[in-house]
Amino acid sequence: MVKLARFMARILLIDDDAGVRESTGRMLRAAGYTVQEVATGEEGFELARSGAFDVILSDMRMPGLSGIDVLRKLRDVRVDASFIVMTGFGTVETAVESMKLGAVDFVQKPFFRDELLMRVRSAADRRQLARQVDLLQRQIPPDLSLDALVGTSRAMTKVKDLIQRAATAPGTVLITGETGTGKELAARAIHARSTRAARAFVAVNCAALTESLLEAELFGHTKGAFTGAAAARAGLIEHAEGGTLFLDEIGTLSKALQAKLLRALEAGEIRRVGENESRTVDVRFVAATNIDLKAATAAGDFRSDLYYRLDVHQVHMPPLRERADDIPLLVAYFLARYGAGAGVTGCTPAAMDVLAAYSFPGNVRQLEHLVQRAVATARSAELTLDDLPEELLAEPASPAPPEGTVAAAREKAEREMVVATLAKHGGEIGAAARELQVSRTTMWRLMKKHGIES
Repeated sequence: MVKLARFMARILLIDDDAGVRESTGRMLRAAGYTVQEVATGEEGFELARSGAFDVILSDMRMPGLSGIDVLRKLRDVRVDASFIVMTGFGTVETAVESMKLGAVDFVQKPFFRDELLMRVRSAADRRQLARQVDLLQRQIPPDLSLDALVGTSRAMTKVKDLIQRAATAPGTVLITGETGTGKELAARAIHARSTRAARAFVAVNCAALTESLLEAELFGHTKGAFTGAAAARAGLIEHAEGGTLFLDEIGTLSKALQAKLLRALEAGEIRRVGENESRTVDVRFVAATNIDLKAATAAGDFRSDLYYRLDVHQVHMPPLRERADDIPLLVAYFLARYGAGAGVTGCTPAAMDVLAAYSFPGNVRQLEHLVQRAVATARSAELTLDDLPEELLAEPASPAPPEGTVAAAREKAEREMVVATLAKHGGEIGAAARELQVSRTTMWRLMKKHGIES
């Protein structure tokens, strides 16, 4: 079971009385909460609509938008926060009205410190519980945990151990590996097994957006910061408050965005586009790349200070060709996911042998898509050679090394051993593999490598 972490809520305090704002804000900050104060309902509504607040504490009677008005407008735009109404003119009717509109509590001025803190703590706990329920329902479904990293090979066993260690330790994580190796799955597994699992996992592909759009997406923006910015909006970093932000293809970030991200990593502070005020954030950063960031740093294409800040824990996702023994398990996993509805539940030995011997330059993602396509065209309950693309069947054997070299002698000896063992067992691949103490998958790859017919 995932252990859920406690967190200190972010509170928005709305009150037109400067004295009340100052004393209440001081009281809440002394209790460890992060508090932002505004003097009008209009300001409160704009902030609440665009910011990441857990609890909104609003006065009932204010010039312009009242507390009830703010609550009603926030309900209409479906702002996700616990709302507490406070007033010096409290009546049963007012309390009932605010509760009907979605307020979670009602407190009458003047209030005692312990009473207010108790109500705020209760509202914050309710907000956390709602997040936990949402998390269990859709944020991290079971197939996005460590179990989704299918494989029992030595390489994958090492990966799972690194993920477990990184998940339970503080600091950023850098996930490396070729495209299609499962870097986002690894990031989600790290989040799911961390103390931040109760909060959001937010993923962003840094290569999918232009520099200006990516900056606004990550850091948010104020109203009017640029053309089309009709309202202030929190960025993805703020939305990941208390949780994990996954930055895929981090190596594509511009130098300017690298500097801004470094500030967020070092100081835990961000600044929205068009805003002078810095905001404190509590986010764990997990980054992924399919390029050699160390080489990019040496070439001056990536900031060295950001690289070393990201590379606290490193998890390398191996390409599928380096863990070919996992291919049968992956095929079974994808058949269970995509084949059940179509009545395709298995794979013939001949088709599995071809799959196991293929190099898969697109890695696990290519295998997944291949199984999806094969299931769609399969004419029986098992995938056969006819269901596989020609590229798999036509993949050539590896070229032989030059004659007279040590590598050539080694290759010749390896081929002779494979041929002799197969002949001894009458071409039975499983028996030959057991004698050579390799897996059936490895045996097929050796046969493919040396051009040996089954």
